[in-house]
Amino acid sequence: MAGSRPQEPPPVPPIALTGGIPDADTLPIQELMEASSSVLRREGQDALRYGGHQGHVGLRDWLAQELGRREGLSLTADSFTITNGISGALVNVCETFLDEGDVGLAESPTFPGGAGAMQNCLSQVVGVPLDEDGIIPEALSETIERLKGEGRRVKLLYTTPNFQNPTGTTMTLERRQAVVEVCQRHGVLIAEDDAYGDIRFEGERLPSLFALAGGKGAVYLGTFSKTMATGLRVGWVLADELVIEALLRTRFDLGTSPWLQRTVLEFVSTGLLEHHLAKVNEVYRSKRDAMLAALDERCGRYASWGRPEGGYFLWLTLAETVEPAALAEAARRLGVAYVGGPAFHLDGGGQRSIRLAYSFVREQEIPEAILRLGRALEEAARSGAK
Repeated sequence: MAGSRPQEPPPVPPIALTGGIPDADTLPIQELMEASSSVLRREGQDALRYGGHQGHVGLRDWLAQELGRREGLSLTADSFTITNGISGALVNVCETFLDEGDVGLAESPTFPGGAGAMQNCLSQVVGVPLDEDGIIPEALSETIERLKGEGRRVKLLYTTPNFQNPTGTTMTLERRQAVVEVCQRHGVLIAEDDAYGDIRFEGERLPSLFALAGGKGAVYLGTFSKTMATGLRVGWVLADELVIEALLRTRFDLGTSPWLQRTVLEFVSTGLLEHHLAKVNEVYRSKRDAMLAALDERCGRYASWGRPEGGYFLWLTLAETVEPAALAEAARRLGVAYVGGPAFHLDGGGQRSIRLAYSFVREQEIPEAILRLGRALEEAARSGAK
């Protein structure tokens, strides 16, 4: 705002619980250096030239074998296209299947990048509520029927069934089956974001919506960003081959880096990914447990939260006694940063929620961060009582 005074920096350096990115100390730098070196020595010329927009066939073959085994599906390299992370995958899907004036659906709350990709296609995005078991099928059906009754074209549902961003919830099997049934009945394409599915500490992996749909009326979006490193920017779309052909017709970017795709393939095909996941999941489990323990000790009077079985996030619902604006100011002054709930709501809601990320912060800083948050909550509760 013109003429306004710049905000003064916080009195103490803040501890950030904001970024949903991998732990810096777990990045497989040495292993990727060795994988990259092997690729350049063995196939340097191919790795350093354009590779085509569907992606390296070797990586697509590996994905077909891995996901086919896991999901019980018969897949081939032609079932996949390699993208610039899940963000690039979702943009590709939206540009292919959404037209101006269409309606896309998203969970509420949701990852803002997902809604943004739909809005970028001049489509309206409508939120569908979720609870601790995931998106609510009855609300989904009612929303689609209402919009259709208004003459609107509902084309796409964007959802994150595993360790959802921002809530950390996992959609139950019953909910998954119901969501697939609703979307198939109404002809709504499911875009399933599984960025966090391999970051699992406990519980059993559930079948994907794509698998439950038999590969029809759904696309599955995956990435190596959260499991390996965000800077790789290697993701993928798994879909029916006719859908893959449609996606390729709207891409004019000459594909993602053949060098990085081959480097990722070298990493995963030599068993390094399995070892790496075991290591990082133990790190994230320990961080989650440290944050939950600190919250139980410091914040139980002022907020409630769930216990995610994986992923990067905790979602706090503030008690009615806590004044959100006072909390934001106290947290800034006391030196702890979080993401407020409105960032994840399409309608300006979420004032009484905050997201905490435990993935990037150092574990030894978590008790101090939650101590500061607890003090901020206490101040905000006193403010709300005035």
